[in-house]
Amino acid sequence: MEREFQHISRSQFVLTYGPGSIIETKNGPRIIPAMNRGLAEYFSKDIFERFEIAEIRLSKYIQKQSGNQPRIRIVALPTNAGLEKPGNYRIYSTFVFPVWKVCYGRKGEHKPILYNGPKCPLCKTNVESSATRFVVSCSAGHLDEVNWQYAVHGKDNCKPPFYFWKSSGSSLSDIVIECPHCGSKSNMKEIYKINFFCTGRTPEKETPSPSSFPPYYTKPQRPQKCEKKMKITQRQSTSLHVSETMTLLTIPEYDNNISRILQRNDVSVALDTIMNAPMDFKNMDKEVFIKWISSSLMNRIPEDSFQIIIDEINKGGVSDFCDIYHRLHVEDQSFMGLMYEEFESLLSGAGNPTDNFSMSNPKTIIPDSDIIPKLLVHPVNKIRTITVQTGYIRLVNFSDEENPGKISSGAYLDGSIWFPGYEGFGEGIFITFDGGMLPDLSSKAAYGDWNLFRKSDMEYETDWSEVTQKPEFVWLHTLSHAVIRSLSAHTGYSAVSLRERVYISRDGRNGGILIYNTSPGEDSGMGGLVGTVEYFQDIINTAINNLRICSNDPLCNDVNKSSESINGAACYSCLLISETSCEHRNLWLDRHLVIGE
Repeated sequence: MEREFQHISRSQFVLTYGPGSIIETKNGPRIIPAMNRGLAEYFSKDIFERFEIAEIRLSKYIQKQSGNQPRIRIVALPTNAGLEKPGNYRIYSTFVFPVWKVCYGRKGEHKPILYNGPKCPLCKTNVESSATRFVVSCSAGHLDEVNWQYAVHGKDNCKPPFYFWKSSGSSLSDIVIECPHCGSKSNMKEIYKINFFCTGRTPEKETPSPSSFPPYYTKPQRPQKCEKKMKITQRQSTSLHVSETMTLLTIPEYDNNISRILQRNDVSVALDTIMNAPMDFKNMDKEVFIKWISSSLMNRIPEDSFQIIIDEINKGGVSDFCDIYHRLHVEDQSFMGLMYEEFESLLSGAGNPTDNFSMSNPKTIIPDSDIIPKLLVHPVNKIRTITVQTGYIRLVNFSDEENPGKISSGAYLDGSIWFPGYEGFGEGIFITFDGGMLPDLSSKAAYGDWNLFRKSDMEYETDWSEVTQKPEFVWLHTLSHAVIRSLSAHTGYSAVSLRERVYISRDGRNGGILIYNTSPGEDSGMGGLVGTVEYFQDIINTAINNLRICSNDPLCNDVNKSSESINGAACYSCLLISETSCEHRNLWLDRHLVIGE
């Protein structure tokens, strides 16, 4: 039998797929299980430490958000090459889901039927079978098969071995499910209206059946402790699995040997107890400090790491060493604190390049229209990002819920919780404003709307919630989308290959936009993006024109910010971009804030 496998990259696993997502394969849909289930024998401390990404600032923040759970660590998904396995060797197994199938019965000479099991009960094969495209989910993140018995019979106890599947057209009402025993039937349009009781099932966390082989079948576990209602949806819907990710840049301040050493888990564990002891280290004599720290660290960390620490203390002194350590190990760091730190590092401009960061002097751009102030556009020749999937949500029946429940992507292993992540290397452009000031928006009518409706009825909390409703942030985010679309039109780059990060200063008076690419194999990874700085004048002018005129006007232009909308004037014709490119899921956009009425 031919082994079934499908390649996905680390970035795809973190950004799009990952635990709890349904991936389509040539042999049908499969759900990607939690790491401890999918990796099986490769879910081990030794392997995870080989593929660990050391980023203590991100780990500390996730730990804080998780309620100070055990130590948080980040792992890059093991690869075939990294494990020295052939390319067609399966590393991460999947589970069969959904298991209900439709057999069309052409060879078995029977009517199409809907059944549950590996083979059709009538023709005893699965050659003409395909998985049903319908599943049920609740906003707490639970996922299950459709309860077809309840959908067709309601509270009646008739339980046939299969159902007739009658499809006479393309609409939902044209699909009729009929019981072969009692004749009860219903169509998919009616079934869509049903609020199913939540079963509490999370198939991605279930244990494979002992007798099955990859792709595995599992024994469903339905604790039925959830009070939410499950709604039917299609398994390929993007709302069924929305990854919650966090991305940090490697800024020059932490791109050096001592910072890399202090972020390693073995070093961090050894130093945590020492550096948090109630002692005045900064005023301690250097030789005494070295002797004291040597007795604590010797034989606990590698010799090369130990020597780098001693050299740093000798070079910069005890006080500087303590400052470096505590800047990296901030226990109560906020997400916006990390963003302010990135922005201030980028604002410092071109300095000495490091291993993972290099930025050139800016080019001054004066747009043709005064609605955009004079810009400073920096080529960022080298950039490194670390992206972590902290969890995922299922946006089902979201309008009736306060917040969708987030399911963690972390997996517990040997005293730590590991989250999937990846390193991205690439380039970008950083756009900020000459004079360090955003334009005054107070004269625009939309400014009052955004201040009045700071909290939309449709909004839910994110890491960015502190700033997303500020008119200045919305102005920056709108400009960012316009520039990405203009870049794509001018250069031929796919907008999907570009990502954004919108910054606003601590006082809200300044801001910046980073547009970057760190995905291997995509457009603009070999200097093409930084090359656009030379003709950025044309790019920004096109962006302004696109903001002024939308092909969907006047419908688009007539939309204003209100308590019932997250966006103002913004649609797929003028501003919306791929959700993998936008860090804010195409929310908090408004042309009116940029162009006025």
